[in-house]
Amino acid sequence: MTTLWSKPVALSRFFRLYIKMAGKDPIAVLIFKLPPLWRLIVVLTGAVLIHLTIGTYHTFGNMLPYMASYMRTYTDPTVRLEHMMWIPTFQGCFPFAMVIGGIVASKLGPRTASFIGCALATFGVGFSAYAIRHSFLLFFLSYGMIYGIGMGIAYVTAVATVINWAPDKIGLVSGIVAAGFGLSSSIFAPIQTMLVNPKNLPATKEGYFVQEELLQRVPDVFLSLAFIYGLMQLIAVIVVCDPPEKETEIEASSSVRRRSLSRGSSDSDDDVFSRNPEARTAEEIVSLSPKEMLSSSTFYFLFISLFCCSFYANMFYNLYKTFGETFIEDDFFFAVAFSVGSVANAAARIGWGYLTDRTSFQVSLSTATCLASVFLLTMPLTRDLGRFFYFLWLVGTFICMGATHALYITATVKCFGTRHKAKNYGYLIFSTTLSGVLLAAVSQYYLQVIGYTWLFVVTSIFPFSAFLIIASIQYTPQGGRVT
Repeated sequence: MTTLWSKPVALSRFFRLYIKMAGKDPIAVLIFKLPPLWRLIVVLTGAVLIHLTIGTYHTFGNMLPYMASYMRTYTDPTVRLEHMMWIPTFQGCFPFAMVIGGIVASKLGPRTASFIGCALATFGVGFSAYAIRHSFLLFFLSYGMIYGIGMGIAYVTAVATVINWAPDKIGLVSGIVAAGFGLSSSIFAPIQTMLVNPKNLPATKEGYFVQEELLQRVPDVFLSLAFIYGLMQLIAVIVVCDPPEKETEIEASSSVRRRSLSRGSSDSDDDVFSRNPEARTAEEIVSLSPKEMLSSSTFYFLFISLFCCSFYANMFYNLYKTFGETFIEDDFFFAVAFSVGSVANAAARIGWGYLTDRTSFQVSLSTATCLASVFLLTMPLTRDLGRFFYFLWLVGTFICMGATHALYITATVKCFGTRHKAKNYGYLIFSTTLSGVLLAAVSQYYLQVIGYTWLFVVTSIFPFSAFLIIASIQYTPQGGRVT
């Protein structure tokens, strides 16, 4: 009798479990059953793995002399280092890809959005092995635009997903994910150097390599990197998912909103969160749509300050090596220096995020930008002081740069809420495209005229301008939330 009864009971439990999980992500359900700390570790691991692969955007400065030298020798003799600066402008500053990523994630889920972004980014890198042999334009489309679109989609989806799992630790978790982005270059820059220049052959004073044995290795490095990225990303996308409770809240929110609109009420969000006090954070209650955000002066204060921060950061990331090669003939030294600087940058991203949670966005960014101004203004002195001081200034500047990506997505969420964070951040980061265009234009048309000394002096004005802007952000409508 017990045996006969146990079967229908077991079937009943199975069907109840099936109905409960129907329409939900089974991976998300399994992760949610873990203790809070372990579930956060799992989703952070996936996001960090993705950022480790797309964070190689910051190795462009390391690859720049190799790529320019190869194309100058075999593809197009008119190509110069300055022309290549247009590639990172589109490679790392593709804001609408982040908007697209937010839309795809909301329609198809974060895992699908991350897979699409990772696939595009990895294809762009792999195809560059063919493109660099044929034309600058084709290489620009592959390593610039295709890789940039994929990176933008994957970047914002991974960060937004982790924030959904830890809405009370936005600064810390976004800092950890951003640290993966920063740490990437410390891993892959030495790999690139060993693959392309294992004999530590020197570049010319103009920053070009002329050794045929070195140049012949350049295309193959893209295939090797694409293979590594693909393996890491396939593992990562498995755990990129929203918590199950988020889906329930969205459904409840939509239901309550429909009922409230029929009654003429505008308090639907408060009704939802009153039923779930633990989910009721200040950011969720005051979520602004992109249209509402674009009508706020707070957005433009953040926009202009990010423009300034991204200009100085991209300038240093992309030209630190070509500047150093004017007085240091040691390719391995640059690989080691960049690797140490990247580790410091990654640790700083976590530190800046933690400091933001303990103090404010205003305090953290103000500190970072003031220090960056000092390092940039005095960087030309390292030409006379020697490689040790060049190394110290490089590491110090990298630490300051760690504040940019770790803090601005936190500021976006705190000022404009969590509901539209991916799309809102996409609009904000459009400022990096504009700063990238300015940097590429300055590099192509004025770098040879003004030289590195005046480039660093002028660039030091940008982080100080960001400091002045953020120092007065509290006078804007949402600025008080980050001060």
